[in-house]
Amino acid sequence: MQPLPGRKAGVISVMDIQTFVDPIRIRRAVLGFSGWPDAGKTIQHAFGELSSVLQCRPAAAWDLDGYWHTESSRPLVSVHHGRIKSLDWPTYRFSLCTPRQSEPILLGMGPEPSIHWRPFARKFLKILEGWGCREILLLGSVYDDIFHDEVLLTGVVQDAEGYNLVRDLGCSQIEYSGPGAIHAVIMEMAADLQMKAYSIWSHFPSYLNASHELLIARILRMMGDFLKLEFKTDHLLRSWKKREKEIEELIENDEEVRQVLDSIRQADTLEAPVHTPATVIQLDEFIRRRQERLLKKE
Repeated sequence: MQPLPGRKAGVISVMDIQTFVDPIRIRRAVLGFSGWPDAGKTIQHAFGELSSVLQCRPAAAWDLDGYWHTESSRPLVSVHHGRIKSLDWPTYRFSLCTPRQSEPILLGMGPEPSIHWRPFARKFLKILEGWGCREILLLGSVYDDIFHDEVLLTGVVQDAEGYNLVRDLGCSQIEYSGPGAIHAVIMEMAADLQMKAYSIWSHFPSYLNASHELLIARILRMMGDFLKLEFKTDHLLRSWKKREKEIEELIENDEEVRQVLDSIRQADTLEAPVHTPATVIQLDEFIRRRQERLLKKE
């Protein structure tokens, strides 16, 4: 097994947690999970934006051996000139961010475990508690029957204090009954530890297969309010303006997609977010075909 990227001699190792910063002392953490609870990879994109503007450095890596199986995840192998160069195992990675004129913040991102959720959540919270964390914000994204020009964030909380917080952050309430994510398990166990926990979900259009910069910009503004920081989103809004024009052109030329949108308009209420889009706008394919048509005209 190859060592995790960034590991050096003398790195502190506690069980299967490798720490690259000693000590890690934080009060707040913002956490996400890839896979099922990250529709459109929205949270991964948002974390990428955060890492580019905050002063972040690798803090720890947790090898998730025992919390995944091959039906949901597989290690990534790199082969060069016919020889295995590296194996990248499912790993949850923490970054320590030190914004100017603000307290340190811990960011965490990795695959959602596919098995042993309760042992995972207990250990996850034990790790955070050992670093002094007393407040966590869990981010997720779900497919939903909403339009691409809509932005919807919903919050799940532990108590009235949490409700007031997510309301002030611009999140709506949601009524939901269906498959859950690891977020719910972590929140339940955090309450037993007297640790504040909030879960905020972005709703991603079920028919869209492209980045949603407008939604990412809204998440960053929400996180800025939560962390008392300011994040610039002008570049995201410019990218979205261009993408929205492409989406509208595609819809205009695709009758099947128009029918899907009409069905959404006619729906009175949503019982729950959906997670498997039936008809998807393949924006990259549309742009490729359009470029081919333009080349033929030339």
